Amino acid sequence: MVVGLLRYKSATKPFKLIIFYFLVCLITEGIATSMSLMKLNNSLVGDIFYITEGILLLAFYYLVFGEKEFFIPAIIIGMAYLIYGIYTTTIDPGPWVYNANLRAGESLMIQALSAYALIRISKEEDVHIFSHPGFWISSGFFIYFSVNIAVFVSAMFIVEGNVFLTKHTWFIHSIVNLLSNIIFTFGLLCIPSLQRKS
Repeated sequence: MVVGLLRYKSATKPFKLIIFYFLVCLITEGIATSMSLMKLNNSLVGDIFYITEGILLLAFYYLVFGEKEFFIPAIIIGMAYLIYGIYTTTIDPGPWVYNANLRAGESLMIQALSAYALIRISKEEDVHIFSHPGFWISSGFFIYFSVNIAVFVSAMFIVEGNVFLTKHTWFIHSIVNLLSNIIFTFGLLCIPSLQRKS
């Protein structure tokens, strides 16, 4: 997060949005952890975050792609995701239950968008992967949300009821989360500083 704030002024609009997204993640994590320590149900906080996260990342990829043709599909996907998120948060399963379907839907959406971004980057001429912030940030999202889907499926269906295996599945998720954060940090470091841009 510190790296993002240091690079904020020199970042382009999509990367300013992604730095703002990481700030939202940090604040949400702080609220959710505090509630958990106080033994309060934080499912509603999670749902609000998942809805916000999905919309922010959809907007990020719209800005990254820079395709006018993507505007209408982005609006349709965003509205459908927002309506579904509000419905599942308020009605089924409700605000006090972990919203697995919303999380899975969001993971699939961001996984597809990040995969498309990586394909686009691979087709660019003279692309310098080691200094391309979009490559690293999209890679981080692709890895994180791919593993998120795998963990969700295994924890909820394959090893359901087996506490030992479920804990180890989420341990793997934590390791991948750490790896993704390292990749995100490197991606933010690739944003040129004001001195390098001038």
